[in-house]
Formats: sequence, C-alpha cells, structure tokens
Amino acid sequence: MSRPIHETQQDRDNEQGIARIVEQRFGCTLHKMPMKYTLDFAAVRNDSVVAFIEARQRKIPSTQYDEYMIALHKLADAHKLTQLTGLPCRLVVRWSDNVTKMIKLPPDDYEIRIGGSTRRGDWQDIEPLAYFKIADMKDISE
Repeated sequence: MSRPIHETQQDRDNEQGIARIVEQRFGCTLHKMPMKYTLDFAAVRNDSVVAFIEARQRKIPSTQYDEYMIALHKLADAHKLTQLTGLPCRLVVRWSDNVTKMIKLPPDDYEIRIGGSTRRGDWQDIEPLAYFKIADMKDISE
C-alpha cells in the first residue's frame, strides 16, 4: 500500500514562488522533477542540468528557531544524486518574513535526531531528521 500524498496546490504554488527567486538570482530555469526523484527541481542553464533543488516554504519567521530540520532520506537522496552526476544539490527555504536562504545538501555540519510532525496523524511522519544551523545558510532573499 502506498502512502497518501500530502502535497497541496498551495504547496506547489509556494514551490513556484521559490523557483522564481532561484531563477532570477542564479540565471537558470527550474524544471519540476517527478516525485520519484524526491528533490523538487532540476536547475538548467544552456540546456544542461547544473544543480538539483529542494524548495521549502515555512509559515514561521526565519528567526523563530536556530536550527532547520529536514528528513534524513532527503540528504541521502541528494548525496546519491551528487555522487552519480557530480552536480550540487541545494535546499532553498523561504520563511514567512520573506527571508530566503540556501544551503548545500547534505550540509557540512548536521546532527541526526528523531523528530517530525504529529499534526496529520501519519506515524511515518516521525523519522530520522538532520538538524543544522540556520546561520550556516546563505541569504538569497530578493
């Protein structure tokens, strides 16, 4: 049995907003990737893929927490993509205060803990997570 898909149209709209920021800042085009790739976008310049992007929108300000968390499987998938292609993977996060930051995946420094969300009642939302300092992220705000 497959897991339910929790992504909403609002999530997809948020991803597109983040994609526009990345495209303008780095002179590339972001192409949405199929779900089997787990990361959201392939960044393309001159018909060649130059990076892979995971895009996240947060409903809280960037200053609310010192750390950011992401599922460990995302780091594993990013690591595999980089090993296979030699291309970088990046996480781009936009918070409610319109701060947008970026960091490579996997980050240089992170800690693994169990965590996640209980709001959807899905036991699979509790999993190994990688925690890293938001201060280690590069600001790419518009």
